Amino acid sequence: MKFIETKTFNFANVKDISSSQLNQHFIIYTRYISATNKAIIELSNNTVYENCNMNFSNLWCALVTHSFNLDAVKLHELYFENMTGLNNKIYGKINDVITQCFGSYNNFKDKFKCIGLTMRGWVVLCYDSFINDYYIYGQDSHNTEIIMNTYPIIVMDVYEHAYMIDFGIDKGAYIDAFFNNLDFKVLNNRLGI
Repeated sequence: MKFIETKTFNFANVKDISSSQLNQHFIIYTRYISATNKAIIELSNNTVYENCNMNFSNLWCALVTHSFNLDAVKLHELYFENMTGLNNKIYGKINDVITQCFGSYNNFKDKFKCIGLTMRGWVVLCYDSFINDYYIYGQDSHNTEIIMNTYPIIVMDVYEHAYMIDFGIDKGAYIDAFFNNLDFKVLNNRLGI
């Protein structure tokens, strides 16, 4: 049984998103870790496998809790990692990928933002190893609308907890601030550079 540990992130250079917003968002991330670890304990208990029922069982609850919270941990870590406020001028392979797949960075941002305004949870630019292509997908929840065999490159949280303190209901302004804080060095590293 391996527990999830909290990572630390440096928000010192993030612009246009307050330390209060970021610190409270980080606390939510730590709560997902705690819930994930509780689900891990539950799933390691052999008695949870005594009632195998799809309508209601402790196993079903533990499995759903585990996937929801573990995906939340992963997505938050990717999100915090790619939003540092540093290296925020596009360059390298990420520029090549975006230009090839979306025509221009501005066109990509428009599509990414539109998906962000549409979804309740996450927007992710990912590489799909099954079809060998890049695309943007949206998730209404941590563990829904997930496409298998994909690798996340750019991850943006669009849950209200990511922006309501600073931006109220102006999700678009938050998305613009997110793009101003993207770290293209991190993104190029995710592409293997």
